[in-house]
Amino acid sequence: MSSLSLPRVLQNRKTSLDQEREHFEKMQAASITKAINTLENPVKEKHARNAIIGTFQEKSAETFWRCVTKLPLQEHRIVAWKFCHVLHKVLREGHPNVLASSQRHKTLLQDLGKLWVHLKDGYGKLIQQYCQLLLTKLDFHRRNPGFPGNLVLSEEDLCRIGDNDVNNYFQMCVEMFDYIDEILGLQSAIFGSLDMSRSNSMTSHGQCRLAPLLPCILDSAQLYDLCVKILFKMHATLPPDLLSGHRKRFLRQFTILRQFYLGSSNLQYFKTLIQIPLLPENPPNFLVQAELSTYVTQAAIVLPDEDPSENNSMIGELVDLGIGNSVTSSETSQRSLSPDLLTQSR
Repeated sequence: MSSLSLPRVLQNRKTSLDQEREHFEKMQAASITKAINTLENPVKEKHARNAIIGTFQEKSAETFWRCVTKLPLQEHRIVAWKFCHVLHKVLREGHPNVLASSQRHKTLLQDLGKLWVHLKDGYGKLIQQYCQLLLTKLDFHRRNPGFPGNLVLSEEDLCRIGDNDVNNYFQMCVEMFDYIDEILGLQSAIFGSLDMSRSNSMTSHGQCRLAPLLPCILDSAQLYDLCVKILFKMHATLPPDLLSGHRKRFLRQFTILRQFYLGSSNLQYFKTLIQIPLLPENPPNFLVQAELSTYVTQAAIVLPDEDPSENNSMIGELVDLGIGNSVTSSETSQRSLSPDLLTQSR
């Protein structure tokens, strides 16, 4: 009898590797559930950071996607909204393989956007807009696999990816314009959904809506910088008339992007989280190549966490993770507050 049960006992015995994997999945599920909850407040950075670190530990986003698909994304609007925010951060800051392993989950984003757009509550439009932005980001990286999730490229990397071919740059620039359009659409929807009584930037409700603008600012600042450099490259070799459409589109986006940055920089909530670039009053003149030498890269800079003890020792070796700790309404109630700019011009 004992000889018959022995193989079963051995079969049920978990190896140290199995136990380690089980512990990892349990901890990831706990962090993701805490980050993407039903409370109308901003995602806590430490929980999102743990999810990001998890992608480096397993070199993919498989566990992340397994966890989020079990959440009530179609039942609770705040859960759906926070999912979009956390996914954006994971795509930006997670392991490079995250972008590839997330491609097969685009249908989930499409369905989520279609579902929530019918909600009359302000979050319905925001969720639909955010899903569209995330789909655009995934499509951009699928077409341009040389771009990292955070879009940070050196001049040498840009030349290598474009292969110094003006035709490649021409199409790449169009795709960047499409990407920026989606960011500008989301920020316009977010600012348009705020109101002085309930959803300004110093309430948890307002911060819940505004928090996703942080990765949007980081993405758009990088895209703007790359667009400027690519447009100067193209104007150096192609006739100006051929690029008139690119110039018009850039100028339209420049105006809205500048207003977006100005409006965001006036929000008290962002002052401890991110240094927002301020674009010049006048856009670059691509018809004058000499202006390239005076162009200064406008980068968004994430400010350090107020509580360094929350940082995992792995972070420095992996990637620049995090945008600072979320400021809660109880913390800010003791501060001297400046007025918020709560509307945004389209």
